[in-house]
Amino acid sequence: MKRKIHSLIVEGILFCGSGLALLSYSLTSYANAFNKNWGQSPYLFPLIVSLAMLGLSVWIIGEGILAMKKESGEAVAPQKGSSKQTLWVVTALVLCLVYYGALAVLKLPRITVGILGFSFLFSTFEIVTVLFLVAMMAFLGVRKWTVLVFVPLGTTLFLSIAFRTLLHVLLP
Repeated sequence: MKRKIHSLIVEGILFCGSGLALLSYSLTSYANAFNKNWGQSPYLFPLIVSLAMLGLSVWIIGEGILAMKKESGEAVAPQKGSSKQTLWVVTALVLCLVYYGALAVLKLPRITVGILGFSFLFSTFEIVTVLFLVAMMAFLGVRKWTVLVFVPLGTTLFLSIAFRTLLHVLLP
């Protein structure tokens, strides 16, 4: 009887590959950037996310190996929904790749809006992040339109103000 690879191992490998791709993007972009200070580099956040993804992928692969060891004593039956779970993981990764690709490729004009002496800058980051969060939340099953509108807007506004204004970090 053939032994099937556990779906957690496949998902872990997918996350590991996306983490390595993000790590590569962060390091190559940092090497080509004019700002050589990691503290102010916009590529520090993708670096941190990629390292977290690599660590989590190793953990997921370990969980898959433990699950396979538990099943080795029993008759190995095909797991219900494992292909559906893998499809969900691949879809989420594709959404993330489209988001990072849009950040890298799109160059939208910067628009500054001033409200009561406070200026806010709209750029590619804000527009693409709002669209990504709406798409990801809709994919994950959020159906309330108030949540689909206000959570992405509030999150993007918070990130933009925190990084641009308070931390003086360049955003793509």
